[in-house]
Amino acid sequence: MGKINYLIEVKNVSKKIKNRKILDNISFKIAPGRIMGFLGPNGAGKTTMLKILTGLMFPTSGDIKICGHNIQKDFEKAAFNLGTIIENPEFYNYMSGFNNLQIFADMSRKSISKDDLMQTLTRTGLKGAEHQKVKGYSLGMRQRLGVANATIHQPKVLILDEPMNGLDPEGMKDFRTLMKNFVQHGNSIIISSHLLSELQEIVNDIFIVNQGRQVYAGTMSDFLGKSNNIIHIEVDGDLAPAEKILLNNGYQVTRQLNNLEIATDSTDHDPRAEIARLLVQHDIPLIGLKLTHYSLEDSFLQSIKNDNQQKVNK
Repeated sequence: MGKINYLIEVKNVSKKIKNRKILDNISFKIAPGRIMGFLGPNGAGKTTMLKILTGLMFPTSGDIKICGHNIQKDFEKAAFNLGTIIENPEFYNYMSGFNNLQIFADMSRKSISKDDLMQTLTRTGLKGAEHQKVKGYSLGMRQRLGVANATIHQPKVLILDEPMNGLDPEGMKDFRTLMKNFVQHGNSIIISSHLLSELQEIVNDIFIVNQGRQVYAGTMSDFLGKSNNIIHIEVDGDLAPAEKILLNNGYQVTRQLNNLEIATDSTDHDPRAEIARLLVQHDIPLIGLKLTHYSLEDSFLQSIKNDNQQKVNK
């Protein structure tokens, strides 16, 4: 097989269960070295899509390729390139981390030596704790052991479902480092998580699903966009005169209940001084100008709100 441009290719995937459409025409791709955040409200279809990717469920229609192998026609080769962590992984508490890993290695179709096991434990930050019983591991250590288990057969793709639940700040930091190290070697990751502030620290790409519908698939930078800063303008009295002045001067203004908002990219230029000068020149009683930055969480919630509104309007 020649060079693979995408480690995961999902094309027009739909899933029906008892005549209910759970997923509707989902498509996305993940290139080597990328981390994708897989986002959606509860019940949106995220878990169903992850089950399909891991072979626990088959789509009603559509195609999925993992490292060039069709998951329906050549499941073993496709699955060999996958590693998974579903929330907090389970281990044998009365055994050591090394022995737990040895059991999973013995079940692998790939020959894995004790040196391979130690290299994996070292890579995931567990060297020195490999002979401790897992019952004495912290949650962060258990999560690192989960990463070791998921990557012991050297997969190209990791699929993670809520992998950061319960981790303290140090555990979060360690987990981010593990994920960044993994993709440095041309591997890729899909992470489904509700901890969007943490995802924003590590993901390159975003996929959003809502009620089974695809809302967005692309880079995080494009999703956040250049207009991801909002200037909130508060004036004393009627908003209409200030809104008219700003519109006449080329600003895109949104009227809220008690203020006006302008979306802007203030990374290169902050227009608040110009806006204040313009309003004061026209005798508008300006009370305040406040700049807020839209986070991944803000943008995600807004995208879901917009998608729901579009469905209502149809």
